[in-house]
Amino acid sequence: MKVTDGKDLCGACKTKSSVILCDGCAIPLCADCRKFDLWGYGCGHIDPKAFCHKCFHDVRINPYSGTLE
Repeated sequence: MKVTDGKDLCGACKTKSSVILCDGCAIPLCADCRKFDLWGYGCGHIDPKAFCHKCFHDVRINPYSGTLE
């Protein structure tokens, strides 16, 4: 996850300051528009991921929670 400096507006709602970049498409997201997922690897290793609504539901970007459209 990449945290932003808050200078850019959210790329989804375009009204609030961004706090993080989408791990799928790298648009800035505010706290209300980000969707979190946890990706586990091996024994006890978990990486938090932040996605915009579109990337969260795209199985090609988020294979753990995405769906085929």
